Amino acid sequence: MDTGLNERDWNLLLKRIADGKCTPFIGPAINHAYLPTRRALATSWANEFGYPLENGDLARVAQYLAVENHRYFPHDEMQKQIEAAQQPDFSAPNQPHAILAALPLPIFITTNYDNLMMDALAQRQKEPRRELCRWNPYLLRSHPSMLESGYQPTPANPLVYHLHGHSESPESLVLTEDDYLDFLVNISSNEYNLPPRIQQSLTDSSLLFIGYRPGDWDFRVLFRGLVAAAQGGLRRISVTVQVPPLPDDAAEPTKEKVQEYYGKYIDLTDRQMRVYWGTAEQFIAELGQRRQGATPTPQVAAAAPTIDLLRLQSNLSDTFNLQELQQMTQYDLRIDYETFPDTKPAFILHLVTYMQRRGRLYELAEVCQRERPHVQWL
Repeated sequence: MDTGLNERDWNLLLKRIADGKCTPFIGPAINHAYLPTRRALATSWANEFGYPLENGDLARVAQYLAVENHRYFPHDEMQKQIEAAQQPDFSAPNQPHAILAALPLPIFITTNYDNLMMDALAQRQKEPRRELCRWNPYLLRSHPSMLESGYQPTPANPLVYHLHGHSESPESLVLTEDDYLDFLVNISSNEYNLPPRIQQSLTDSSLLFIGYRPGDWDFRVLFRGLVAAAQGGLRRISVTVQVPPLPDDAAEPTKEKVQEYYGKYIDLTDRQMRVYWGTAEQFIAELGQRRQGATPTPQVAAAAPTIDLLRLQSNLSDTFNLQELQQMTQYDLRIDYETFPDTKPAFILHLVTYMQRRGRLYELAEVCQRERPHVQWL
């Protein structure tokens, strides 16, 4: 698969990292093995709390919960999700947070609400500090900035800057539609402006957007609201890691058109931005190999283990409802399910048979593992 980065791009990026002139932006797709996806969580909340509208992404469903219950009800629910998440093994090969933590960088910016980046840095014997973006009046009053009291981030004592808040402070989370609007309006004002050191990281360092999908509003809000507004003449090169919007077996002309569209969109905003067409895991694994001087391992699937069909079908039946199965089929597996049966047992049988005939059973099990990590799929 052509990832979109040539050797010159990689060499320049690695040099910027070695010089400490790179700032990662860490998004939700990096956490799929440990936390429910935003789409899965939106579906779960919509079913649990009787969301009556259509096309409910997480921000919209969270907005409904805030209106129907109280302002911070979805924020409290998100805190419970983070607290229940399983802890990664940071010693595992190609563990994404661990590879990022090994980079000699002073600042890591994240839109995730969890503590995984802090934990990974601590595992590397570093002494990280955490700071929340003070985007609302509560945070402005209660969370003085360390960056305004003499603290200077370094690779040994790095800063993890939570742009959209942290689960330990539910009031800090940018979660509902109103939160996103308030966030954008407030940080553009002098009163809530980002600290000068964070603004500097947007202008004179290379940026790595890792864990975002092409159409994610999280990414588009950051890209247009922060990066495009910054003066980026000193950045040299930046990279956005994009999950391929179509499966590998999609028609080549269609794939080329989709990638061309997103490439143009990014290029019109920032001509220094390069697009890596692959998953966050693929990019970070290749980054780690290149930093060690190893020849990057081609992204070919290893021999997949045998999938227990009966257990797979039973787990699908026990842990997903029909609407969730349909959404997973369309958005995660990129399959048009309109011709599938409209009852859950028949839908599951048809889906498993469809994937088995195309040699994609392991892919189905991997998607299920991300969506329901506490169930044994593999």
